Amino acid sequence: MKKAYLILLLITISCNRRMKNNFPVDVKLESRIKEKKINVTHLKPMGKQLNEAVLFIHGASFPSELASGFKMNGLSWMDNLANTGYDVFSLDFLGYGKSDRYDYMLDEIKKNKQIKSGGEEVVQDIDIAVNYILKELNITKVHLIGHSWGATVSGHYATLFPEKVNKLILFAPFIQRNGSTDWHRTEELYKDLPPSERVEQFISQIPKGQDLTFAPEVLGEWKNIWLESDSTSKTRSPFSIRYPRAWEIDLYNCWNGNCFFNASKIKNSTLLIRGEWDAAFSFEDAERLFAELENTPSKRYVVIDKSTHVLHLEKNRFALYNEVILFLKSK
Repeated sequence: MKKAYLILLLITISCNRRMKNNFPVDVKLESRIKEKKINVTHLKPMGKQLNEAVLFIHGASFPSELASGFKMNGLSWMDNLANTGYDVFSLDFLGYGKSDRYDYMLDEIKKNKQIKSGGEEVVQDIDIAVNYILKELNITKVHLIGHSWGATVSGHYATLFPEKVNKLILFAPFIQRNGSTDWHRTEELYKDLPPSERVEQFISQIPKGQDLTFAPEVLGEWKNIWLESDSTSKTRSPFSIRYPRAWEIDLYNCWNGNCFFNASKIKNSTLLIRGEWDAAFSFEDAERLFAELENTPSKRYVVIDKSTHVLHLEKNRFALYNEVILFLKSK
């Protein structure tokens, strides 16, 4: 028994050492815009390597480090997939996180109708990241996981380059609605937002009478890390993160019957997943989108209970992790 215990202890120590040494590596790639670079973060697989790659695409306001790369209780979503054997990558779009900023984000005159950083443009940067991964790992396809606006853009990317995508995970995308909004199309190039306001927006999504769903780290260090991700954040009062608003034009167009994303063109196996309380990607949206996925080899729709649009930052995130792994491993 003592010998068996010692062997188990040594294995545990060895695994812990490997975990500590598995640091993410940032790679700068030339973007679609001359002299502007995008950041791709790579986390190598742990244990048995599957020789498969996953690429995370973040949503509209905060970068990968605050989404798939954010550690809660010592573990991020990227860690979770790397521990399962995947090569895990995440992309920061221009204007976010570790990628370069658009020139217009340095200008205090922020009104301009000619915004060129919406979904139909940034898919070019996804393709640059995907091509890098395919070459780096000598593989032919990647799994693509997109959240919110990033899911809409990921779905659009899959319709353009189905041969480069293995499985597609659309986590809370926004899709076409055929009514009209009670708000107008923005003419502003960027938004300045204090981190505390963003967290308040998160909390406001929880129905009255329900317990707080967010991981403790989101209420604390998340705000500080997001603030530090923007080198200009402390030049404004109050301290605030600046990020592009082109996604809002995409949302306006989609919710007014003119979406650039057409789910019926997707030809890859697709997982559609959302939180129960998500209003941005509602039950009706999900039902409609699932029906539109008529040309996929297989499709699955999952709802995670007691969670919102930012489920990956909430206590039920492990249900999200598990459903994604189950889908990736399914035949």
